[in-house]
Parts: sequence; structure tokens; C-alpha cells
Amino acid sequence: MKRFLAVAALFSAALLSQPVLAQTTEVDKVSLPNAATVGGQSTVLNGMGMRTRFSFRVYVIGLYLPRKTTNAREAVTMPGAKRVHMTLRREVNNRELGDAFLKGIRDNVPPAEIQRLGVQLVQFGQFFGSIPALKAGDTIVLDLLPGKGMNLIINGKQIGDVAGDEFNSALLRIWLGDKPVQPDLKDLLLGVRPGQSAPAAAPQQQPAERN
Repeated sequence: MKRFLAVAALFSAALLSQPVLAQTTEVDKVSLPNAATVGGQSTVLNGMGMRTRFSFRVYVIGLYLPRKTTNAREAVTMPGAKRVHMTLRREVNNRELGDAFLKGIRDNVPPAEIQRLGVQLVQFGQFFGSIPALKAGDTIVLDLLPGKGMNLIINGKQIGDVAGDEFNSALLRIWLGDKPVQPDLKDLLLGVRPGQSAPAAAPQQQPAERN
């Protein structure tokens, strides 16, 4: 018995001596869990950073992916559920924020794709026109679900859905595209040093079959 207790004590001491892995990541006093379940699927926090504009802090953003990657194109095209989590750091005009998202999409998506996404883009913009003013501490969550589309959640309340995997890809390119809304933020979301991220070229479109 004494030998058993001694072995157990040594085992417990060994466990206690192991470094404790962080359960959250923090930016500007905003903490996000390092793992999250999105649409019933497991995701990991790929990166996290601050969106700034004219030296003003706008929002803290975290990107969740099925697995970690430092490649922008892989992050955009990777199969599986994804999440974009934003916490506002200042009051933001809801319509202006919606317009900024739409501009980010147009800056990174080819005209032909923009045309195909016309209905979804209008619907997405209307969501932001229908919500109250956004203030510091408010949260915006974009759950991107494969085969379904985007689920918009503000302060824990579901606002609406936009269908289509193509729309999900367009949304991610706001931050991860070749003309991201903020280049150093793109790098932070990919977990790399500024200037080291690979481009997120649009997925290749299959040529139409000739009749």
C-alpha cells in the first residue's frame, strides 16, 4: 500500500509539473476561447487581432477554422465550419459597418462572382440596416456553415441567414483576400508575422461545358 501511495504521489507531482495550456487568447482585454463548436463541428482559434481605422480601435476579431493554417487561400477554401467573432471597441454606425463589409467583399471578389451574389449581398446589407446602433462591447458573430451559408448573430441574438458557400468564401476574403481591409490584421488572423502571409486567390471556377 505504501508503495502504491508513493507511486501515486509521484504521478500526481509529474502532472502538476506539466505546463498548463492556455484556454483562451486575449487582445485588448477581449478573451476568446481557443476552441469552439460551430454548427456541431469543432473549430480552433486560428488567429486574433485588432481592426483599427485612423488610429481608432474599431473591433477585436478572431477567426475560427477546422484546423490551423498560415495560408490565406487554404483558410478561405478549407472544408468545414468556420466562425468570425468580433467584439466592438467603440460605437459604430450599423449602416456604415454593413457598407464597410460590402466594400471589403467588392474589393476582393471578381465582378462575375459579385453578380452571382447580388441577392445575398443585398440581404446581408439589409440586416445591418435593421438592427439598433452598435456600441463598445457588442459582439458580432458570423458562423459560416458548409452547405448552408452564413448565420449572423449579434449580442447572442440570431439576426438572420444568408445562403451559399460562395457567400461564405466572399465574406472571409474581407480580411483574408488579396486586398484585405487591413494587411497586418490579415497576418494576425493567420498567425504569422506582418508581410508573411500567402495570398488568397479566388478559387478556380470550372469552365462551363459546351453543348
